[in-house]
Amino acid sequence: MKPAERAPDSVVLDASFVLRYVLHTGAPRPSPAGLQALAGCELIVPPLWNAEVANALVQAERRGAAAPERIGQALAAILALAPAVDAQAIDVPRNLECARAYGLSAYDSLYVELALRRRAALATFDAEMIAAAPRAGLRLYPDPETLFASPVTP
Repeated sequence: MKPAERAPDSVVLDASFVLRYVLHTGAPRPSPAGLQALAGCELIVPPLWNAEVANALVQAERRGAAAPERIGQALAAILALAPAVDAQAIDVPRNLECARAYGLSAYDSLYVELALRRRAALATFDAEMIAAAPRAGLRLYPDPETLFASPVTP
């Protein structure tokens, strides 16, 4: 992370971001500074986030990538973040428009649409969302390029 980078007030937290920190299975471990940078920010997630996180945890356990104890620790760390779940119902036409405009899945476009609507930054390690963010006029925070020894390639 750039030393002078000012934290945004609000950050839309993608499941890929938090899961990389708490599970770190089969992927390079990012710098702890990335998760720490979110400490003073309002964290916002779409309702889908809860299901995505739960699915990732159960799949990691089923694949044998994480023992039940580790899943419990990961879940505790995730719950400690206490993100606010956006209460607005999914606007299907807007979601479809966003997915088309930025080449995203309907699931990923929920995060981008939420960040646009709430004028928030986006925390993600998803390559498609990283590529879409500048086209959408969104700030990536923390900058994923600074959280690994080698750059993340969209």
